[in-house]
Amino acid sequence: MISLVGVRKSYKRGSKAVHAVRDFDLDISRGVFTIIMGPSGSGKSTLLHLIGCLDTPTAGRIMLEGINLAALSSNERAELRSRRIGFVFQGFHQIANLSAIENVELPMLLSGATRRAARARARAALERVSLGGRIDHRPTELSGGELQRVAIARALINDPDLVLADEPTGNLDTETGQQVTCLLRDLAGCGSTPIVVTHNPEYAKFAGSLVCLRDGRRVDSLNTSKLEVVT
Repeated sequence: MISLVGVRKSYKRGSKAVHAVRDFDLDISRGVFTIIMGPSGSGKSTLLHLIGCLDTPTAGRIMLEGINLAALSSNERAELRSRRIGFVFQGFHQIANLSAIENVELPMLLSGATRRAARARARAALERVSLGGRIDHRPTELSGGELQRVAIARALINDPDLVLADEPTGNLDTETGQQVTCLLRDLAGCGSTPIVVTHNPEYAKFAGSLVCLRDGRRVDSLNTSKLEVVT
């Protein structure tokens, strides 16, 4: 599905060079729920942005089913993102004066779909995340868990190959966070490949594949080896 070989990402902070990702190798198979875990500042979000075509590597190669992402122009990366990648973030990023279904259908409308087609797909996506009865509610009328499920539905609207989630449980309590993590995990059996970034070891047990980072490098573990994998 996606392969990273010798990937590095460095940038300048004043006169100092910051090495966010260092000589990173990774293979992710289609349909595998992958969790990328590490402490704050370990390079998790940078890695996710590289996979999601939001940034380009300083060195190395990122291949998505034969496509070298680093070789694409900014317009080509934007087109690939819109067609093949859905994003879920810690902040729910929803427009306050729009209903749940209006927030979900927005990506399709922006890509030129008709209102009728976008509305039908948005309704189906909300039903998929068990929010069929809340489609007309605005963000202020929804709980944190419901807001994140709306965000997941929005990420699914274009049937992406990859669903990338950056700390999607950061604003949620433990029980709701586990529910959202299980929902993302279940996407792996429905045609998408979900990749979740988190610093919380509680969620390691849900992973089909666990990738650990420290200081921009891949490490064998972060003391999560005793957690039982939930199947």
